[in-house]
Amino acid sequence: MLLECDHHEVQVSAGFVYGSLDAVTLDSVQLEPVQLNPVQLDHSAVLMLGILELLHAEHEAGRAHVSLAVICKRLDIRMSTLQRLMTALSEQVLVEVSTQKERLVAALTASGEELSFALQAA
Repeated sequence: MLLECDHHEVQVSAGFVYGSLDAVTLDSVQLEPVQLNPVQLDHSAVLMLGILELLHAEHEAGRAHVSLAVICKRLDIRMSTLQRLMTALSEQVLVEVSTQKERLVAALTASGEELSFALQAA
């Protein structure tokens, strides 16, 4: 489904078996707040939250950097999966991946720390 918004109209383009919707005025669309259900979370999102939680716990224990190999072992995920997730977390400036002593390590950024504290408080 493609949604294009301007100030007065929401343009919806979707092909259905019974036809298609062309345009819907904003007055006729009722938007409700999104309620997240933990059951509906994507597996990747759950893994990313696990990574943030692990990095937060290590940071609290005085270890700011954690090797990617250790994260893989603790979360029981493959390195290729972890690297994909780390790329997503890095793009959101929540995690920083660097090299120390010829191995890849990860650390929370300031934004990642704030988010981790908020998640721990929730």
